[in-house]
Amino acid sequence: MTPEDAASFERTLELGKEIADSLSESDVLGRWMAHRIGDLIVQAENATGVEADGVRREATTVILALWDHRTAFPSPTPPLRAFEPVFRALERLSEPQGRWSFYRMFPSGSGPSEDDMAGAPLLRVALNLEETVRVVVGEIVALAAQEADDKEAKWLKLSEHLEPDEQRAARDAFLRLAHTLKAYTDGEDGDPAARTGLPKLIAALQRAESQLAESRRVLEDALPATPSEREPDGSV
Repeated sequence: MTPEDAASFERTLELGKEIADSLSESDVLGRWMAHRIGDLIVQAENATGVEADGVRREATTVILALWDHRTAFPSPTPPLRAFEPVFRALERLSEPQGRWSFYRMFPSGSGPSEDDMAGAPLLRVALNLEETVRVVVGEIVALAAQEADDKEAKWLKLSEHLEPDEQRAARDAFLRLAHTLKAYTDGEDGDPAARTGLPKLIAALQRAESQLAESRRVLEDALPATPSEREPDGSV
């Protein structure tokens, strides 16, 4: 076994130990799996002579097979599960975002034109609100991605040595997370608040507040005057 292979083997055993630990408090199947992994790890760590390679290979194969099927673990919190809802949200946000596409109020290609909105100013208000909300949602999802990254840091670290075909969603999760954070945040490494994108989210919320206030003003102006607001002669 080369030094590189030995290092990879040791890291795979560490991954296996964490998998076993995560399964040890689940149901009967999970406890059996934890016991099986633990037994293989002990054998692999203590194996010597001609049988050592075979024992180590078996332990590695079982650990990696379990890792590949981690989403089916009999555990309430399988490894990297925290990323799943974030990625579902990102898939929604990564779709082409033309006018009126966020809430899909109009069939594709049939949204109001500029002339339509010129004749019905409230449509412009609605469009501006939709665009503002989309930005705010994007910033919040970016923060959720950062939280998922922090929560799953242990599993990402333990699995970073695996080949892409074995690591599957783990590496994809990390790359997609990095891409998302780069797209939605401009924070500096030295500032935790900036690093998580909080300033951008606060700015987006402030824009949303201003937009909502303007929308309210437009709608209030469109309301008919109440009797108490009319002059004695009936005029406003």
